[in-house]
Amino acid sequence: MSDFYQDSAQRRLQQLNANRAAALADLEAHRLNADHDAAAECIQQIADLDVARQNLVDLHQRYTQSQQTPRQLDAGPEERHARPWTRMDWNDVVELTRGSKWAKDIRPDDPNMIAGWHEAQRRRSRGE
Repeated sequence: MSDFYQDSAQRRLQQLNANRAAALADLEAHRLNADHDAAAECIQQIADLDVARQNLVDLHQRYTQSQQTPRQLDAGPEERHARPWTRMDWNDVVELTRGSKWAKDIRPDDPNMIAGWHEAQRRRSRGE
């Protein structure tokens, strides 16, 4: 699934890279013409583009981290049984299922397990 913010950041990064490449080409042309003032402006432009690029990369890293769910520490059996249904994660569901006499060896990637999860989510969204 495409993320609007990541796509926009990627596009901006491409623009910054293109602008930097153009500034480097201009700098080389000013060097050949011995135009020190124009070269100084190109150098400042390159420095500004480098800072803008680093700021963009930092922002993207913070955004990416904010989109990841925090890793939960493994809970003990007492804490796992005390959790309300609303706070249970996939591992809790798998462990509960393994408590059944028909699914003692079920794996988290079992297609029937995943299909059951999706069906439960559909019913939950309908209020059943």
